[in-house]
Amino acid sequence: MVKRWTFAIVLCVGLFCIISVDKIYCQQETERYAWVLNRFTERLEQSLQAEVDQGLHVVEDVKIFLQMREALPEKEAFEQFAVSLLNYYPAVTAMAYADNAYTVRYLYPANLGVPQLGISLSDADKYSHFTTVTHKAEHKRITVNKAPMQIQNDVFALRAPLFTEDHFRGMVWVSFAVDKFLQDAIAKVDSLLTNNDGKYYVEIRAEEGEAIYSLNQLAPQSSVREFTLLVADTHWLVKVGWKTLPQPSLYMRRLIWGVGSSTLILLLIFLNRMFRRQEWLTQAITAKTNEFQLKNQQLELEILEHEETERALLISERRLAALLSAVPDILLRVSREGIILDVEAKNPADLYLPRSELLNKNLAEALPAQILLADVYDKFVELSKSMVAGELVTVEYQLTIDGIKKDFEARLVVSPMDEIAIIIRNITEKKQDEACERILMQTADKVLEEASIEEILNYVCEELAAVFEVSLARVILKGADDTIKISAAAGKLAVVAGSSRLDCTATGRLSGLAIRAGAIQVIQCKDKLSCWQEKHLAELRLDKAVIQSEIALPLKLSGGSTGAFYLISTRPYYWDERIVTRLQSFSDQLSIAINAARDRQRRRILTVGLEAAANAIVITGKDGNVEWINPAFAVLTGYTENESLGQNLMLLSGYQDEGFCQRFWQQLNSSAEAWRGEFAHYRKDGSLYQEVMTITPVRNNCGKIVNFIAIKEDITEQKMAVAAMAKADEVRAQAEKLSSLGTMAAGLSHEINQPLNSIKMIASGMVYAYHNGKERPVEDIMRNIAEISNQADRINNIITHMRSFIRRDESQVTYCHVNEAIEQSLKIIGSQLTAHGIRVHKELAEQLPLIYAMPTALEEIAVNLAANAMQAMESAECQDKQLTIRTWSDKNTVCIKVSDNGPGIQADHKTKVFEPFYSTKPGSDNLGLGLSIVHSIVTSCKGTISIVSGENEGAAFLITFPAVREEAD
Repeated sequence: MVKRWTFAIVLCVGLFCIISVDKIYCQQETERYAWVLNRFTERLEQSLQAEVDQGLHVVEDVKIFLQMREALPEKEAFEQFAVSLLNYYPAVTAMAYADNAYTVRYLYPANLGVPQLGISLSDADKYSHFTTVTHKAEHKRITVNKAPMQIQNDVFALRAPLFTEDHFRGMVWVSFAVDKFLQDAIAKVDSLLTNNDGKYYVEIRAEEGEAIYSLNQLAPQSSVREFTLLVADTHWLVKVGWKTLPQPSLYMRRLIWGVGSSTLILLLIFLNRMFRRQEWLTQAITAKTNEFQLKNQQLELEILEHEETERALLISERRLAALLSAVPDILLRVSREGIILDVEAKNPADLYLPRSELLNKNLAEALPAQILLADVYDKFVELSKSMVAGELVTVEYQLTIDGIKKDFEARLVVSPMDEIAIIIRNITEKKQDEACERILMQTADKVLEEASIEEILNYVCEELAAVFEVSLARVILKGADDTIKISAAAGKLAVVAGSSRLDCTATGRLSGLAIRAGAIQVIQCKDKLSCWQEKHLAELRLDKAVIQSEIALPLKLSGGSTGAFYLISTRPYYWDERIVTRLQSFSDQLSIAINAARDRQRRRILTVGLEAAANAIVITGKDGNVEWINPAFAVLTGYTENESLGQNLMLLSGYQDEGFCQRFWQQLNSSAEAWRGEFAHYRKDGSLYQEVMTITPVRNNCGKIVNFIAIKEDITEQKMAVAAMAKADEVRAQAEKLSSLGTMAAGLSHEINQPLNSIKMIASGMVYAYHNGKERPVEDIMRNIAEISNQADRINNIITHMRSFIRRDESQVTYCHVNEAIEQSLKIIGSQLTAHGIRVHKELAEQLPLIYAMPTALEEIAVNLAANAMQAMESAECQDKQLTIRTWSDKNTVCIKVSDNGPGIQADHKTKVFEPFYSTKPGSDNLGLGLSIVHSIVTSCKGTISIVSGENEGAAFLITFPAVREEAD
């Protein structure tokens, strides 16, 4: 009955488990497919948004290219730029630009089915979409998007307004192939979808509901994922679903049922066999009980065998004692009362007394007096009373043997026989090694604490002199000029009357040889002292036996010797292989410590210098994030160190466009040279300042850029001073012009008097005829009136011309002829030159090329140079005064030479005459601005002016202007 109920319960539980596992699997598969669809939707959204952002970068790149200067680039330059841009953005189909009059100026490629170059797009009926989005962009300054827009195929177009400050310059648009654009984005997520072979459904629609792109058909009852894609100022609705609705694997469900059913059947078979074996087990237990009784008898026999084994162990102990006798340490077996029971020593010379004298003696009688005085015996007695079996106690002590201090270690352990075993070992070499390691660690700590090199070397010498018991330990270092000097020393040969100051000044032959050869130099037995050693020993009143052996180890770094480590011992043949190896390792570590200490001192000096610099200095990572600033940066920008660290330098300077910051630092990382530029930045409080910033890359040993150092110089006051100076120059130039009116007054009065006299004579004749009753024909009267009007116009032209000298209008810049300007200037000042007895000789070439300038400015140049020549010849009282004006052309240059036969210009004045307020004329009426104004006018027209006359040859000025085109015949 029990067997049947057990089978029923197992069968029900098994079927329940199989059904549960099958249900869980189907539910997990459904959740997994939902997760896969969500993951695909997220990746598709990221890919589509990345492609759209890349398209926006294309428009921004075109805008930046067109905004690089105020004038539009050449058509060839735009096409070259378009070709280079299309290499990076294969989805772009066309790029174009229409100016503020909506006229197509640039178009690439030119063979598209869009309006051709030069066609106006302002026709609202024909290009309604363009005019609508352009007006919207012009007034709201936003990017306008329309998709799709029919040109030849379906394309996606981005349009953006182009501004220079607040001036609207036109529209930029870039068209993308929708299929290519979207397929590239989808292929990055699932390459199979590009051929409609994937398992997903994708649909993209515009805001107006217009279908843009579609892949596959949505499976019935398939869940749909939607997201909105921001495309400039429009939105696209993207739907994602399954092409075919996935179902849990039928194979897995069959496997679950098959495995579950098989397991259930096997379990039932196992239960059946288990019930069958129950009876057999009952019988087997009875049989095992009998078997255990037999084994108990066998164990009693084995106990007897163990007793025999213990006896064998005693024999083994004796053998072990024989083995311990071969150990190099000294072994003593002592009773609790301190009686020495046994002594074993591999080398009998290591014992303080012979072995026979030590046996059966108390430790108090056998130990050396040094141990007794050091309370080592008292400690042994105290430990022997309290130690238990198996406990291990270690005691260290020091002895002086043959004048040499040696360290020993005694290990005490209680044996099972209640005796104390003492193992004595010479640990002198171990102590020396530990001391050397401790000295190296302390040296490293001093380097980290930025101790001076002298302090570090003095510490090393003092410690090593104590550890190795040498009479002199010193360090010799080379200077920058290859001179050698002692930097530190310790030992009784280095001190006098307890003073720690060095008493020896010579470096010695052995140290110099080690530095030059770069190898260890050793003298094991000193039979003859050097001169400085004998002199030094005589000063210290020491015996020659103090110097028995010497060693010099080079301090190497970067392939060269920076100094030497020199030691003297009072014992001959002291430098065994172990000590030499230890000292060599120590000298290598000391070289590293010296170099590290020098580097830290150098870095500390550099850091102090950077922090004290007047200019702001910033150290950034390769991505432009601030890692260190000096106090001048905080003063300049208002940002503290805590506010600056980790922030991008360009963001701190007021550039909030993270994309621009990334491109800026990427460009710096790809450049091999330092970058320099001027910026207008904002401080933390919002105030504006101008600066010159130099960014220099810092490279590691592999040549890769790891940091940038930026030096920022505030030039706000300089800019303000330059602007103020420019305004002052403008005021001075105006004053010079007004002063020049006095020079031109005589010529102008002569020019005005002639038409005035004509008017006076005509009017007087008409009045005379009227008073004398003489009637004149109407034609004569009208002819006289017309002549009076002509003369009045002539006076008005002269006055207008004079006004243009006072207030020059930049809009008057045009293509002008040099000869006409010279002729007009001679009309102004010609009468004055004649009054001063100056003959003007003109050599004006015909068919000169035109130049681009203001005619009045050219006349002002000729008037100023003629007036200077007139004043110079007047002051020198020349007899035959001549002024020569010559013009000619040379290739693409128009030349003017104005010369006189006056006293000329001295050699030391030629470099200063063009400076403002510098005058060679006597008296206080000259401002010294005439030639400065001439120089400024010439340079503003991209010309040159120079003095070509020698001393005492008269003054001669050569002026050149670039020609713009040939004059028509």
